[in-house]
Amino acid sequence: MTISPFKYLQGHFHSDAIIGLDVCIRKQLLVTCSKDKTVCIWNYEQRRLELCQAFNEECLAVAFHPSGFHVIVANTDKIQLCNVTSTAIIQYK
Repeated sequence: MTISPFKYLQGHFHSDAIIGLDVCIRKQLLVTCSKDKTVCIWNYEQRRLELCQAFNEECLAVAFHPSGFHVIVANTDKIQLCNVTSTAIIQYK
């Protein structure tokens, strides 16, 4: 029996493979995107899920703005600039 040295985050998890991941340099936030068309923002210091937003199309990549208030989501045909609020990830452009 092997014991994992990692502690797992609690909360909603992606239901398919994670494709993209980025870390915010000014906050304790991590963003992931998955083939299940969701983008999740995690607080790795408190080990919890902050936001999870479903999109209409599959997300291929994500990137945080250094401030943590914006995130870029790349889809197959477009790149979306989104604002991160306390309750949702809202498309800006």
